[in-house]
Amino acid sequence: MQPRVFIGALIVAIMAAGVNATPPIELELATERGVQITTPHEWLQRLATIGLDHVRIRGTQAGDVPAVTNVGTSAQPRYHVVGILTARGQLNLPGGAFDRGDTDRLKDYFARLAADGSESLTAARGRYGLTEEELAVVFAGLTQSIAFETTGQPPRAMIDQLAKKLSMKLACDPEADQALNKAAAVAEDVQQLTVGTGLAIVLRNCDLVLRPEKPRGESVLLRISTADDALLSQDTLGRTEDVSQPFWPIGWEPDRRPRELAPSLFESLNAEIDGYTLEETLAAIGPRLGIPMFLDRAALARSDIQPAAIKLTLPRTKTYYKRVLDRVLAQARLGAQVRIDEAGTPFLWITR
Repeated sequence: MQPRVFIGALIVAIMAAGVNATPPIELELATERGVQITTPHEWLQRLATIGLDHVRIRGTQAGDVPAVTNVGTSAQPRYHVVGILTARGQLNLPGGAFDRGDTDRLKDYFARLAADGSESLTAARGRYGLTEEELAVVFAGLTQSIAFETTGQPPRAMIDQLAKKLSMKLACDPEADQALNKAAAVAEDVQQLTVGTGLAIVLRNCDLVLRPEKPRGESVLLRISTADDALLSQDTLGRTEDVSQPFWPIGWEPDRRPRELAPSLFESLNAEIDGYTLEETLAAIGPRLGIPMFLDRAALARSDIQPAAIKLTLPRTKTYYKRVLDRVLAQARLGAQVRIDEAGTPFLWITR
């Protein structure tokens, strides 16, 4: 049997330049029975390389579990961390287990604790790497209405107006900033939509995307960045179960049938089209649909689909608006989906 290691209440001050942890962090290691006699010393050396201020080593006691406690104040926190050093030589900390070679992971672990507190170590993370609470804040901010006409506005001017409505910072990567300065005027009026969906549509038509992110030690922000063709060709529909969505979607999958969301799409009519272009047809049908309609202009441009140049035909028939739309869009290799914005407002998204 291996001897049990017990180093009473020895406080080992470890000074190194790896992590200048602010606020202070005190680490208390409880060693299980069976720990190799050299293991605690080896861990002390590893911890020294990441610059912790204080480490205390002792034997395990009844009820010992990995834990983090703020023994300071909310304004000036000071964290006391209890870790378990197992008989296998593994260090178990709240929210993570570390082997002897995990120096970089340990450094990142304590840097996160110092920057964002104990919840950053244990809170479950989903879409965009955010916690449920962080994502709820983002969703609430992006559910605001746009409330001003966007048609003909430079995208940059529209974004500047929206930034004033948001409590979150709206950041723009340098490449995206250049693209916005060169972008054509907004082609459609998205004021009927929420900030999240309306902004996502405008940015997509500039080959840009919106993504929430949480920089270490900072509040959640919204970042505008460029996107390559592979990224832009991905499905842009938000689904509740999809946590891998790389950017903010063009609307969300509704939980109600299209007939319930937009009954006007299913009103009957006599229809005939002969010689009109897709652009002319959409302009004529759009006001009668009862819900906003938006084109995925980025997808059309990538596929060289020009609505003003595509002539349509539809023999005279008694049908309904959604069927007419489906048939004419099929002639251009397009389709229409009923989606909802963050506030539940339905709209039509025409894409490949």
